[in-house]
Amino acid sequence: MTTTPLVLQISNEPEPFGPHTRFARAFEDLADAGLLRYACAVPAAGDQLPPSRPDLVFVQSPQSYPWTNRHVQEWVRTAGGPPVVVWEGDAWGGLTKPLRERNLAWMRAAEEVFSVAAGGQAAMLRRACGRPVRYVPHVAPLHLLAAPPGPEPTAVGVTLVGKRLTYLGIELIPDDRERALLVKELRKVAGARLSVYGRGWRGPCARGPVPFPDQLTVMEGALISAGWDRYRKHTGYFSDRLPIAMCAGRVHVTSRQPGLDWLPGPDRGLHLMDTPRAAAGRVRDLLRRDPEELLAQGQWMSEWARARLTERQALLHMLSPYIPLPAPPADPWAGLVALDC
Repeated sequence: MTTTPLVLQISNEPEPFGPHTRFARAFEDLADAGLLRYACAVPAAGDQLPPSRPDLVFVQSPQSYPWTNRHVQEWVRTAGGPPVVVWEGDAWGGLTKPLRERNLAWMRAAEEVFSVAAGGQAAMLRRACGRPVRYVPHVAPLHLLAAPPGPEPTAVGVTLVGKRLTYLGIELIPDDRERALLVKELRKVAGARLSVYGRGWRGPCARGPVPFPDQLTVMEGALISAGWDRYRKHTGYFSDRLPIAMCAGRVHVTSRQPGLDWLPGPDRGLHLMDTPRAAAGRVRDLLRRDPEELLAQGQWMSEWARARLTERQALLHMLSPYIPLPAPPADPWAGLVALDC
């Protein structure tokens, strides 16, 4: 390849291209470094795929636009048959969340599919699209980390960010029952000064929804952040809220899923627990420790995550086999191939 490669991102965002478009900041940083040229199309917002011939196409979790096999195949052919890489950023499976044909249309055209869950989900995607599937975890969006730092907040209490979807008082997503139980248990912890952000919560601890770009700031205001992920049976899966919490520089207590042994442990500020009751008990124990010790562990974890678990490192992991890019840090990316199987 004699010229700087052109990478086209096909975004699934519902709004026009902007500063919060997923992966955009990472692509722009790589372009500013002279490693690639970058273009982005947002079909759900009315963008047409450009007639240019990119060297590589990066498709972002394509469920927001009604793609068909014919549409995808025709465009790839007219674009000169560039290699296609698909990032599937959601957890799928079962009766409640069957995989959609619009996702498969691009997956079938891909050289590789990257999934934020390994194990059963990766096997399902391989069967459905007939393409290689590799694991790539959720990472922190760079646009959250790029905001100029404000005054250092006073770190107090415990903060949990996460919505709760219910109908007539019944959780629509099974793992939300455990999330609700965690909140119930945290309310019993003396000195927790609990704040819960997100839709679906009521009571004195409920603070209402928080805009996505403000999540990091909310977590930075706590001494301890807590969470409970959905789709806990999916190997390797966690939402982007986990790396965001790690980047916030606060000790974080959350749920344990299979396949997460590569993450830092309790001595570095990340506490993965098996039950909500155990998670609340760990928060109780942490509140008895020296706050400066907790802040030091949180700072170490923030530096680790910002150097390893952002959109930039994820793009290097996914795209470097196809265009000349440096490899991401070996820790942890070299070890994640063990979850590809």
